[in-house]
Amino acid sequence: MSYNQISSTGAIISATNPPNISSKEIREYIYQALNLHDYTFTWIQKHSQPYQGILNDGEKDINLYIYAWNMSPAYRTNPSEKRIQIQAAVNNVGIDRPISDTEKTIILGLYNSPTGAPLFVAWDTTVNRGHGQKSCYVQIEDVARALTDGIYKTTDRNNAPIYTMTQELLGDYVSLLKSSNTLRIATPATPTTLLSRVKNASRPSRKKRAIRTIAQIQSSINSLTTTEKEVVCKQRIGQGLFKDLLIEKYSCKCALCDIDTKRMLIGSHIKTWADSNDTEKLDENNGLLLCAHHDALFDKYLISFDDDGTLLVSPTLNAAEQNKLHLSDIPVLTVTPEMKPYLAHHRSKLRN
Repeated sequence: MSYNQISSTGAIISATNPPNISSKEIREYIYQALNLHDYTFTWIQKHSQPYQGILNDGEKDINLYIYAWNMSPAYRTNPSEKRIQIQAAVNNVGIDRPISDTEKTIILGLYNSPTGAPLFVAWDTTVNRGHGQKSCYVQIEDVARALTDGIYKTTDRNNAPIYTMTQELLGDYVSLLKSSNTLRIATPATPTTLLSRVKNASRPSRKKRAIRTIAQIQSSINSLTTTEKEVVCKQRIGQGLFKDLLIEKYSCKCALCDIDTKRMLIGSHIKTWADSNDTEKLDENNGLLLCAHHDALFDKYLISFDDDGTLLVSPTLNAAEQNKLHLSDIPVLTVTPEMKPYLAHHRSKLRN
């Protein structure tokens, strides 16, 4: 029998249900999702439901209970309805416990989307306590919204929140989860997307995770030369969260030219990672989004900027070199007050 499904293009079509994901694959997809973006997740037990593990979000360890099943067509006339079924015999130890910052339980459905990794649906544990044998429902159109929105909120028949999300948002969902399947996110004065609010709320812990990861990388490459260590760390720092912050700040365009090809851009520190404290390491005011050409000049202290944004050029570059490097084309840099202390530090290292 055909039901409404998500196609390989993300459209809703009438088709048979996608093949089920095995229990082993479900656990592997969850494990992969909870280790993205510098989260660290380890299993405590994964042999029977609820599965149990520890998720570290950069600020704390979260003792996590996980119930997870494939989503199947509902036994109803609505062709868009999907469900997971909580068996009467399932262990309620996770569903019955309260949600806190360090103790959480999630109920997940996985939809085997042909667009890539499975999509996740998360239901409220509160309304499923004392469940007996019970099905949790969601509309396939709401599942598909995860493909366009990243994370999407809808409600069930009890008006309890349901979240649909891509694999990369699962860690943020768990980290921000409060009781009654609500998220610890602020409501801004100017309306923004749920994805933006989730990213903003999770940014402080993501910075801490990124700093931890870089420290782990640095400790693991002791056999490399100082120059090799700098290359490894700069690539990891300049292409991770720091770059994401600067892409947002500079609208995915080099601060010094018109290059806007994302893969050609680098998150370049003004005050180096090694010289920065933990607050400064991932402060977007301590960075410029630069193309590879301008990053190399700035990183080697061949150019810098005054507090008014005027270009400063190292006297080690002669007129012919400056001409070949098109330094006269570099515009006045927009400098905010928060950037000035970092630029002062950078200017002090300009090659003489």
